Formats: sequence, structure tokens, C-alpha cells
Amino acid sequence: MTAPHGPAWEFLLLFVVVIGGPLLLERARVPGIIGLLLGGYAIGPNGFGWISESNETVPDLGQLGLLYLMFVAGVELDLALLREYRRSALSFGLLTFAAPMVAGTAVGFALGWSGPAAFLLGSLLASHTLIVYPLIRKGGLGGDPAVATAVGATVLTDTLALIVLAVVSGTTGSDASTWEVAVRLGAGFAVLAGFCFYALPRAARWCFRRLGGERTVRYLVAVAGFLAAAVLAEVFGIEGIVGAFFAGLALNRLVPNEGRLMDRIDFFGAAVFIPVFLVSVGLILDPRVIAEPRTLGLAALFVGACLGGKVLAAWLAHLLLGFSRPRAGVMFALTAPQAAATLASTTIGYQIGLFGTSVVNAVLVLILVSLIVSPIAGRRFMRQVPRPSATDRPLGSRVVVAVSTVDPPPEIFRLAARIAAPDGGVVHPVLLRRESDPAHDTAAVGALETAANAHGVDGAGAVVVDRSLPAGVAHAAAAHLATLVIVDGPLWSDGAGVVPPAPVLEFRGADCALLHAPAPPELAGELSRRAATPVDA
Repeated sequence: MTAPHGPAWEFLLLFVVVIGGPLLLERARVPGIIGLLLGGYAIGPNGFGWISESNETVPDLGQLGLLYLMFVAGVELDLALLREYRRSALSFGLLTFAAPMVAGTAVGFALGWSGPAAFLLGSLLASHTLIVYPLIRKGGLGGDPAVATAVGATVLTDTLALIVLAVVSGTTGSDASTWEVAVRLGAGFAVLAGFCFYALPRAARWCFRRLGGERTVRYLVAVAGFLAAAVLAEVFGIEGIVGAFFAGLALNRLVPNEGRLMDRIDFFGAAVFIPVFLVSVGLILDPRVIAEPRTLGLAALFVGACLGGKVLAAWLAHLLLGFSRPRAGVMFALTAPQAAATLASTTIGYQIGLFGTSVVNAVLVLILVSLIVSPIAGRRFMRQVPRPSATDRPLGSRVVVAVSTVDPPPEIFRLAARIAAPDGGVVHPVLLRRESDPAHDTAAVGALETAANAHGVDGAGAVVVDRSLPAGVAHAAAAHLATLVIVDGPLWSDGAGVVPPAPVLEFRGADCALLHAPAPPELAGELSRRAATPVDA
């Protein structure tokens, strides 16, 4: 008999930590991310030594998890909210980036660090991760202007932080002149932007439509997309996480937040890739270094610069942008957590020799403090913010396509996709059956989903059985919390007396008619603009 060793043992340790670490700490009301970091320490070279310092498997998986984390950060952002509150998001984004950036850079120079190290410290303190956003959204504030502003500001702050990281990592350890590095990075960003925002969405859309009937294809296309962007970024000396983040932004509109593809991305990210990255960071956690006066002193400076800068930015948002104090408090809670970009910049700074172990461990202390303070602040301030109306939802956020056959006209799905796209919404195909119709089978739902997938629709198919087709339309709209229902013309021929909970758009092929909708002329005009098809009110 021999002691456990080898890949199977290492993966077993990883998954035990991923399963048990968050569960144990969340019972003590400590964020689960801390359990992953502590679990990584426990199994690593500074703990029980079960994973040695020379191990390459876990760090490589951690690097993949880091790319995945930045991709998810880009693809999950609500770009519809960003467009609506772009001015306040831009203003607050500059505030919440500049204040910690200046404070962190000043701390770096005061400690006698080099310019690249000081600027990298400032940028990692200026970024933030929307870890508290699910808590705020669950509390009913997902559409609040302050929340939308803070979410939109994330695009700017993380992009600026990653640009600083790209410049610092590109100039550190290079014999090229500043001008040569600037030209290379400029060309790299131009090529990367062209690939991510022009070529990648078109290629992904083509794959989704031609190959999207397979459940795994869409997910693999998304993964291949961010890996290709990461590789392209590294060709020009830009960190791969910049490419992964840009790929997430580029595919944002093709991946509805409530679609099946997003479910798969979230599942694999939450179950494997992102936890493994956090565990890999925990491998370098060393309590002996944290307990040193130097590390504790650095941690105090980092916490003061980061959280102090975030508080200052929220206070300025209250004064200059007109947000109430509770809303400003919610904005602080959303922008204070340090995780994704902070860990990414710290890890890369350590790898290129700008940061030592004391700095890395001090940043981990900062992350711990921010993850404890932010949820507390969020729960306190969100209770004082009035909830928006539950009926005030974007027109295209949840579109139901109600049909009575498994081979409806393909134009009806293209119409639904065009209407949902501006709001990043999801389209759900629903097959309607009367109680007197023959029983359906699962193959019918599969055929409907395949037909919908061929035209870029990512929602889950369903079957609704009712006494009449119009009544089925009303029940399908209620079950899916629909904001719009599109029906095949004949479905509504006997719809007298049925009032669905959402506007109904009757598809007629060459044109459409709007039925049972408040303010029909205004809504018909908006639908005509989105669908590029005449809509009669």
C-alpha cells in the first residue's frame, strides 16, 4: 500500500474543498469564497502539503478558471441597463475608479515601489466585482437607477483596470522601448477589439443558428470564443483575461441572462472553473506571512485606500449625481467587493515579479474584509430604498412565441429574436394543445426547440394544454411572466373574452397586429421599429 498520490488524488482534494469549504463557512455567515481560499491553503504546500509547490495541474486549471471568471463578468453584465443609465454610469464609473486608483497609487509610491507596481496596485484597488448584486436583485432592486448605475460602472472600472494591467505587464521585463510597447499594445487592442466585437459575434451567431440544435454546441462555442480572444490578446503581449472579458462583452447580447446557454455557463463556472481558480489562489496563502507586521500594515493601507476611495465615490455620487443617501449606500455596497479583477491583477503582478508574497497575502486580507463589509452594508441600505414597480419591465425581456404546430413559420422566431435583442431578453417557444387534442410527446417539444434554435432562439420549449388555444396563450404568458406574446394568426380566431396578462402580437406573415395591449399606438410604434415590420394597433 502507498500513500494517495497522482491526478485522481489531486482532483479529489479539489472537489472536496469546492463542496465542503463554502458550506462550512456559510453556516457561520461567512462568504463561501473565503472557504475556497482557506481550503486551498489547507491542502497546499503551506498547509498539510497534500498538493506540492511543484504541482502544475491545479495552477493550470486555476488559470483556465481565471479566464472563465472574467468571461462570465463580461457576459453577465446587463447592457440594457447600461444604455439606459449610461450618463450616470459613466460619471460614477470614473469616480469609483479614480478615487481608489489615486489612493492606491499614492500608497505604492509612499512605500517606495516602482512606478509599474504602484500603478498596478492602484488599478486593482479601483476595480470591483458584483458579488453583492444577486443579493440586491433578490431584494427587488435590480431595476433601480442607483443599482443600474453601479452595474453599468462596472464595465468602465474593470475595463480601465484591465487596460492598466495590460500596459504594466507589457512593459515589465521587456527590453523594448516605451514607444514600441505603446505601438504593440495599441495594435493589439485594435485587433482584439475587431475580433471580439465584429468577428466573434458573427461567427457565434452563425454557429448558433446552424449548429444550435445540439445542447452542448452553444456552450462549446462560447468557451472556444473566449479562449480564442485570450490567445489573441497574449500574441500581442496583453494578458489573456483582457481578451476573455472583451469576449464576454461581445457575446453579451447573444447570451440572454435567463436563457439555457447562460444556465450552462453559470453551472460549469459555479461548479468547477471559478471555484478551482479560488482554490489555486489559496495555495499561496501563508498565515505565517499574514501574521507578520509588514503584511498586516500593508493590508491596513490597502483596506483604507480601497474602501475609503469607494466611500468617497459613493458620497460624491450623492452630492453630484443626486442619488439619495440610501441609494449611495447601495452603490458603495455594490462597488466595494474585491474578487475577480483584484485577484487577477494580484496573481499576474506576483507572476511577473512586481508583488511579493506579503503583498499577495495583504490583498487576500483586503478581499476578506470587503466581502464581509459589502453584504452588511447592502442589507442595511437596501431596506431604505423604495422598490420599483414589478410591472415596469422591458418590452423584450421575456417573449413567448405561442404556436400550435412543431413547424411554425421560421419568420415568427426571427421576429421574436429581433424584438428581444435590444433588451437582452429571452424567447420561449410554447406549443399549445387543446384538451381534446391527441396527447403530445417529448419529441414534439424537441422538434419545436430545434426549429427555434435554428433562428437564434435560446429559450426552453414547453407545452400548455387548455380548453382553448387563446386560453392556453393566456396561461403560457402567466407561467413565463411574459412581457410580450407572439401568436400565429389562426390561434386567436376564437379569442373573444380572453384577456392575457401581457400584450399579444398576432403574426400574419407580411405584417402583424397588436391585440390586448395598453397604449396600443405607442407600443405598436416601438414594435414596428424593432421588428422592421408593420404593426397595426
